[in-house]
Order: sequence, then structure tokens, then C-alpha cells
Amino acid sequence: MAAVFNLPADVQKLALGLMSGTSCDGLDIALVSVKGEKRETRLELIKGRNFPYSTKQQNELLKLLQPGNNDAAVLSQLNFYLAGIWAEMVLDFLEENGLSPQQIRFIGSHGQTIWHQPNDKILIDVPVTSTLQLGDPSVLAKLTGITVIGDFRVADMALGGQGAPLIPYFDWVYFSRFRKNMLAVNIGGIANLTFIPADGDINKVAAFDCGPGNILIDRFTQIYFKKPYDENGSLAKKGKLSEKLLGYLQKTDHFISVLPPKSTGREHYGIFFENKLRKFIDKNDIDIYDVLHTLTFYTAYCIWENYREFIHPVSPVKEAVISGGGACNRFLTDQIQRLFGKIAVKNTDEFGLDNDFKEAIGFAVLANETLLGNPSNIPQVTGARSATVLGKICPP
Repeated sequence: MAAVFNLPADVQKLALGLMSGTSCDGLDIALVSVKGEKRETRLELIKGRNFPYSTKQQNELLKLLQPGNNDAAVLSQLNFYLAGIWAEMVLDFLEENGLSPQQIRFIGSHGQTIWHQPNDKILIDVPVTSTLQLGDPSVLAKLTGITVIGDFRVADMALGGQGAPLIPYFDWVYFSRFRKNMLAVNIGGIANLTFIPADGDINKVAAFDCGPGNILIDRFTQIYFKKPYDENGSLAKKGKLSEKLLGYLQKTDHFISVLPPKSTGREHYGIFFENKLRKFIDKNDIDIYDVLHTLTFYTAYCIWENYREFIHPVSPVKEAVISGGGACNRFLTDQIQRLFGKIAVKNTDEFGLDNDFKEAIGFAVLANETLLGNPSNIPQVTGARSATVLGKICPP
């Protein structure tokens, strides 16, 4: 497929990557310089900033993202609302850094996932899979005056894929340069793994969601400790492991044993927390510090168990590199290191990649591939029938 908008791969381009995750705590904006394509992509993070949502915005978003708490009118309004506040954040970010919209070649925007259903269900008379990310890219483009590429997941799902995870393509682009078997672990609301082979063969890349990342930890902390998150794992560290709760999690949470390709999100673990986990905790009167300790350990366990079961037998690794909000939780990373034993667990910062903005950078790279006409899904990862160009290009 020919490159779009006459953006040849060898031209250095200034781009923005935007990421708003399942925690709904704010928008990450990464200003990057991008040159090249595929494995030859070279990039530099020039500046990154998180624009936090207000407490009211976060609370309302979390409420609206719960299944059953929204309708078509709300979703339509929220789609424009998010694009509007993101546009203001983008323009403020550019002004702060002495840049004009005309200097930015494109924006890669993930959007805010409101629903992700990779497994089909009958709708009217046929089985349907679907995914929905809000923060309309066309509205964002018109309000910023910058070309926006967004809505990345739907093309993969149209070809029978799960539409997720997509960051493994970026993991392959970035980490294959180190020429060793590596495991990239991203811990956002959901945790996912990417295996990158030493020889850089994209056909050997394996990746999938493996279970909860911060979602159970954060939700419990918000309800029972009245804090937005467990900073550095200090609350969890005060507790001890509850064998009763761990056994319940291992028995009840069936996602971790599902064979790849697989993906999940808030629509699964949000319901799991409210309908099952919270009732079990309250019924058994478990100390809240012990609960948080156990939820944190369980997050680490899901990561280890998925690596042990699905990656290690085929492609053992010597290093694991962690990113996402969970990488800032020292107690969680200590638990991961303990489970991984002799496999060194490192932070992306040690590989020259800013942990705080990895996903935002990743979607700028995916957008670059879209504009160059390059597929950026990995079929064996998502389960799609073929590789395909992702995203919708929305001119200003």
C-alpha cells in the first residue's frame, strides 16, 4: 500500500502520541521525533506530560465506564466531550513548548476504551465482536488543526482478531534492537506480556493480556482506603498474604488460564470486582491490608503464571522489562522479581524508554505506520486472519 499524505519514511517528523488508560486518571501526551518505518523506526521522546483529570472528571468517567451506567445519548456526548478536553490539553501542551499545530505532522490517539468484547455474542441474529474507543479522532483533528489517526483496534477485529493487544508491535520495533530474548511487561489497568525474539523475527513475537494490572489494586484502594492508588505499594506491604483470598482468586478468575490469543479489560474485571470479589471479601471479613497485599501478589502471580505456561516452554527469556503505572509500585515489582527468580526484572528506563509515556509513544509509532501504509497488527498475537493497516486518518 502506498504511503498516505506524502510522508516518506526517511523524513524526520514531529508527532504526538495520546493515551488515556482504564484508570481514567488523565491524558498522557508524548511529543516524539519519528523517522523510518517498521524495525528501522528511530524515535526520540522530546517531551512528555500527563494532564490529570479533575476528581470530578475521573469519578464521573469511572462511573460512566461501568456496564449499565450509560446509554446512547451519554456515549454520544462523552465521545465529543473527551475529544474537546483532549484538544485543549494538546493546544496547551504545544504552547508550553513553543510549538504551533502546523509543526506537528500527526497525532496518534488511542482513545478511551468504553467497551471491548473480543469474544462474539449473538446480536439480533448473528455473532458479533466489537470494541469502542471514545474521544472522536475527527473532532480532535478539527479542534487542534492537526491530522489525527485513531480508532486503531477495529480493523484487526474486522479480520477476526481480538483488536488487542496492539502495543506488542511497538515492543517489537523498540526492543528487537537489543538482540536478545526479552519479555516486555506492561502493567496498566490490565497487564499484558510481549515476547520479543533475539533474531527480531516478527513472526516469532508472542503477546497477550494476562490478567489484572492495577485495576483490582486501585479499585480496592479507592473504596477501602479512600486513596486514588496504593503509592509505591506501601499499604499492601503492611499486610500479609491471605491464602483464603488467593485460593478464591485462583479458582474464580478463569481468564489467566485461557489460551492465547486473548484480551480483556474493565468490562471483565470491573464486573468481577463488584459482583464477586467485593462480596467475598466482605463476607469473609478479611483484613483490608491483607486484601491489598494479596491482590498485589495476585497481579504478579498472573504475570508469572502466563509467562510460565505460555511463553517459557517455547522461548525462555533472560530479562523482563516492566512499564506502565504498575512499574511505579515497588511492592508489586518486588513480588514479580521474586516469582521470576533468576530472570532479571528491569524498568524500561534502563533501556532508554521513559516508562511514564511508553504507551503514548507506542501509538505515535502505530500512527506513523498507518500513514506509511504499513500493517501494524501482529496476526499471531491478535488472532486476525491477516496483517492489516490500522486506524482511521482524520485530516484537520
